[in-house]
Amino acid sequence: MVWAGKSAVVTGAASGIGLALCEELTQRGSQVLMADIAEAALVREAARLGALHRVCDVSDVAAVDALAGEARARFAMVDLAFANAGTIFNGPLAEGQAAGFDFVYAVNVRGAWATMAAFARLMRDQPEGGRICVTASEHALGLQHTGAGFYTASKHAVMGLAEVFRAELPDKIKVAAFCPGLVATNLADAARPAGLPQPSERQRALGRAVQAQGMSAAEAARAALDGVARGDFYIVTHSNAYAAAKRRFEEIDAAFATQAPVGAGVERYDVNRIVAALRAEPR
Repeated sequence: MVWAGKSAVVTGAASGIGLALCEELTQRGSQVLMADIAEAALVREAARLGALHRVCDVSDVAAVDALAGEARARFAMVDLAFANAGTIFNGPLAEGQAAGFDFVYAVNVRGAWATMAAFARLMRDQPEGGRICVTASEHALGLQHTGAGFYTASKHAVMGLAEVFRAELPDKIKVAAFCPGLVATNLADAARPAGLPQPSERQRALGRAVQAQGMSAAEAARAALDGVARGDFYIVTHSNAYAAAKRRFEEIDAAFATQAPVGAGVERYDVNRIVAALRAEPR
């Protein structure tokens, strides 16, 4: 894939993996529109990279639609969209609060859906289509993030969105699910809205110490771009997640083998086949 001259939009672009994606895209010769809710950091980093920028809260669907509109106006064609913005909220699920759940899902799930949907509509109208990459997580593959259940569940939802988008969109639009493991970012310091419990400085310090052990954001970004260029759907970075993914598959495989073994007539309950057949019937 030739990156020079390509145009890309990246959400969550002011820091972490998003910023590293913008840096790598710029180095490869692409034009970039950076989007983030953190205005001061966004303006500073966009100026440093010579990129365009727009303040955008991805949990606001209208704001994401406006971002896609600006991208259409700024670029002759939007080749790449990275739905990368995300947040985290720590705490045991049994002690969780609805406000924390809503906060994580608004950013991680509604934001991912809104971004993918807006740019899917845009790319459908482009003769050459485009590529959409959404940041999921190794936790979407079966690695449980104990103490951050809302985050883990949200990333499973992101994977579901990616899989259905891939099935629904025309072949000219390629979809990728980027599933990085531990990356050295500032996710531990993610801002929380007023009214939600704020982590203590000790908790923040622990989070920073954990994040500091991660892969560099630059290395993760290169893996994401290389996977997108190859046309991969699953883009993975950390081999330690393999054991969890394999364990999940083996457990699923065993459940089917003992509870619902594959045999003759399995297509009887294939919901996609049933829906297609009913739609084809004359009305």
